[in-house]
Amino acid sequence: MLPTLHTGEYGMIYKRAARYERGDIISFYSPDTPNAEYIKRIVGLPGDRIEIESGSLYINGEKKKEQYLRQEKNLARLNYSLEDSSGVKTVPQGKIFVLGDNRLHSRDSRDFGFVDVSNIIGKWVVHF
Repeated sequence: MLPTLHTGEYGMIYKRAARYERGDIISFYSPDTPNAEYIKRIVGLPGDRIEIESGSLYINGEKKKEQYLRQEKNLARLNYSLEDSSGVKTVPQGKIFVLGDNRLHSRDSRDFGFVDVSNIIGKWVVHF
């Protein structure tokens, strides 16, 4: 999650979040690796279309400003389509789509697919 979170930092997680929003940083159980947990940012909610074109994130066709991303020259080569990778056009009900802030070196929904909302451990409210 560089540059937002760094190795050795601590955080507080709110485990009773009834509602998750785009942009929230969450902890969740891995959808494909037993006993593993991840920390990622929610970028897609149910019904959203997700695309990355030349390193820019588009949600439902609208380009999103992501000030938390590290600007890297190779980021402009990054392209992704939800439909091309998963065969569906939108994030399914009961699921979310997550990305790491270090897009070039992150294992996230582009690799393991959607995260079931029931696998969310909690929402990060502060880190130090």
